Amino acid sequence: MNYDFLRTCDDEIRENYMREELGAEKCRVLDKYGLKFNSNLYWEKREPKYPTQEYFSYKLALKSTVIGMIFHIHRLCFAKVKYFENNWHDYEPCKYVWTEGGFVKCELYDMEAIRQKATGIVVDLRDLARIKWLKDFHAMCAYLEEKKREANIA
Repeated sequence: MNYDFLRTCDDEIRENYMREELGAEKCRVLDKYGLKFNSNLYWEKREPKYPTQEYFSYKLALKSTVIGMIFHIHRLCFAKVKYFENNWHDYEPCKYVWTEGGFVKCELYDMEAIRQKATGIVVDLRDLARIKWLKDFHAMCAYLEEKKREANIA
């Protein structure tokens, strides 16, 4: 890939090329969060009244999963990404819909929370971002694993 060419070409051409490389599912994440590609080869959010914020590089987007991209947008650490990627079969994406009276299952790109299938326990991505210490995250994982075991026994 010729990164020098990408840095100098027209914004629209650059972004269209990058979107083709990423695929449809990752592009749905970019669209949901309104991310645009810049000349530094980073995906960023541009808002008229706020400073532009870069989220991640093209290389990260290319090698990352959809879960990894969403977790990166929410500023979640690598340990959280790996745990949920490795255990995704136990979870499903969901989001809060007030007209439905709570959390409903949704497509992966649209998730705002994660629901453990066996127990129905919902972990909001914003709450997950508040966990700063690895020991606290490990305690949460142990709790979720224990609740899953209890649900499978019952």
